[in-house]
Formats: sequence, C-alpha cells, structure tokens
Amino acid sequence: MFRIFYAEKDATLYETVPTLNTGIDEILEVGKRLNTSGDAYVRSRSLIKFDMSEISDTLTKYSTTLNSCKFVLQLYTSHAKNLSSNYTIDAKIAYDSWINGTGFENSSPSVTDGVSWNYPVSGSSWTTSGDVTPSLKITGSLGGSWIYQSGSGVYDLTRYDQSFYTQPGADGVSEAFSYRPTDINMDVTDAIKLWINGSAGVTINNNGFLLKFSDADEQAGTTTGYVRFFSRETHTIYVPRLTMYWDDSAYSSTLDELNLESNIIYPKLKNAYKDTEIARIRFYGRDKYPQKSATNLFPLQTIKRLPSTTYYSIIDAATDETIIPFDNIYTKVSCDTTSNFIYLDMNGLMPERYYRIALKIVDGFTEQYIDNEYYFKVVR
Repeated sequence: MFRIFYAEKDATLYETVPTLNTGIDEILEVGKRLNTSGDAYVRSRSLIKFDMSEISDTLTKYSTTLNSCKFVLQLYTSHAKNLSSNYTIDAKIAYDSWINGTGFENSSPSVTDGVSWNYPVSGSSWTTSGDVTPSLKITGSLGGSWIYQSGSGVYDLTRYDQSFYTQPGADGVSEAFSYRPTDINMDVTDAIKLWINGSAGVTINNNGFLLKFSDADEQAGTTTGYVRFFSRETHTIYVPRLTMYWDDSAYSSTLDELNLESNIIYPKLKNAYKDTEIARIRFYGRDKYPQKSATNLFPLQTIKRLPSTTYYSIIDAATDETIIPFDNIYTKVSCDTTSNFIYLDMNGLMPERYYRIALKIVDGFTEQYIDNEYYFKVVR
C-alpha cells in the first residue's frame, strides 16, 4: 500500500544572489554555473521539508511500524542545462531551522524575508560546527548547514560489549546520475527514521533535506550545469512528494487459479472517489471460455483468482505519468475467498483528475501486463 505526502515548504539558495529568498518560486534548482564574469562557478542548492507528524499519524492509522515502511523522495524535472554525463545529487539532513519566505528568483527588488544563501532566517547565520550527539556533528557555511556522522558510529550504552555501530541516515542519501533522466527518486527511509526515532536518545529536529551536488561535483571543474525541479508552488501535477510504502497484502483463498492464457478480468470501480477516501477495489477474474461440468453449472459466474505474484501500478490518465510504480513487495494484489483486491488511500492523489490501474502478472519468467482499461476519478 502507499500514502503520498506533499512538501510543507521549499526554497532555492543561490550563491550568485546570496540574500535572495525564493520561498514561493515555482521551481527548485540544484547545480552550479559560471558567474557573469565567467571566471568562477556559483552554486545553487535547495531546501525541502515534509511534516513528520503526518507520517506518524499514518503509522498509527494503519497499525504499521516504521521498520515496515519505505519512503521515497520524488522531484520532477522542469528542465536541465549543460549537465555533465555523470553527477551525483546529495540529500543532506538540514540542521538549521529556516523560514520559507515570500520571494521569487526574479523578484525586483529582491525579497529577503526568508531563507537564502547567506542565512536560514533573515539576520541569522548558518551553524558552522557543533555536536548533535557524540558522533553526529554539524557542518556548514554559506549555503546551508547539515548533519554528518563522525567516526565509526554511535556508542550504544545498551550493549554489554560496548561496540559501535553506524547510524543509518545520518549522512543523508545520494543519487547518482549517468546518462539517465534527471528526476529524483531517492530512498530516504533511514532519514525519516532518524527524524521520528532520534539518535542515541537525542531528538533530531526535522528541518528537511538540503539538496546539492555532491562535494566532489561542486568542487570539480569538469562537473557543471544545473537541474530545475518543480516546487510545491507549481501549477502542474509535478509537486515534490514523499511516498510511503508498506506491505499490507494478504493472500489466502480457496478459489481456483485463473487461466492466464485466456481470461477476462474486471474491477469493481466507482466512477469517482473522494480525495479523503480509502477504497477497497476488487478484481474479478474468470476464464474466457469456461467449461461446464456437473459441479459447475454456471461457469460464467465462477470467480477465479490471479496468482500471488500479481502487482498493481497507479498512472495519471492524462499525462501517462506513473504515480506508483510496480513493486514486488509494496504493490502486491491481495486475495480472499471472494476475489482479488487492493486498498487505495486517495489522500495524496490530486483531486479532479483521472487515474488508471495497471496490473502485472508474473508467471515464472513471463510477465503479462493489463493496462489502459481500469479508470477512476478522484474528486474533492
């Protein structure tokens, strides 16, 4: 199952305009470019934050645990320019609290009422060093501050052998790009756990992610260019999102298995669902040419089950953009004694849009796809 969360706030930090706030700009930028005189590179980084209380509420609502979930940060590209063939984007754990502000990149005069390259809050400075825990340190300068892990790990007082272990998520995460699309799809599960659970008994404040070229790429003269992503203020469907996945599937059925060579599959779908609705959508399958027998007098009414290796995907019908991709753990199709089914949490699916459900049926080494048939609309 999945649940989509949208960014609470975001902004871009431009080294070339160090006091400019871009809190309500429609784009976010990560990269570096030559300055106006052409003799030095100037960097751009972005901050983005999600509300952890929404995640905690969802965990409680569905009676699931943080360790059972995966979280994926998704940003969609507006455009990119002059990029190297290989580069890496880091998502650091931002340390300083920051104000979103009300500025645009092209504001004239510049708006300085929020976060910028020079400060997290107008009149304040980024934290340049310090300790969060004995092994979690702070680094920063102009352009942001973030947490990193120092040494071999965190001292664990609960272990008799006084061993050390690494703290997952403390150094943030990264995604490498090499001749591939520039959209960000980062597994940030460990970072979410760090914010919700803390570290070594210390609460780690959620100030979001600082997105930047890796240190090596920011310093390398051969790595150039920038990527612009849609921000939370975009008027498109490509709002930055954090998607939470967990396995809620259950497969226990006395139904006979469907003939995968010749079948008819039809869902029980409403025309529209409220954007606060949680729906159970059933899929009914039967053989296309069923054989009548003494124990099956009405073969056209006999429901059969899809294999346990059946998965679903959610696609925006207008743009053909995959919202939820197939996953062999988190998008399994369930089955009971009535039929196959899935649960869909409509929270996070944008209202007043049509979506479609695609199915993937894996049978040994073969894969069968059913697409472009099952549509529904989400409304306010």
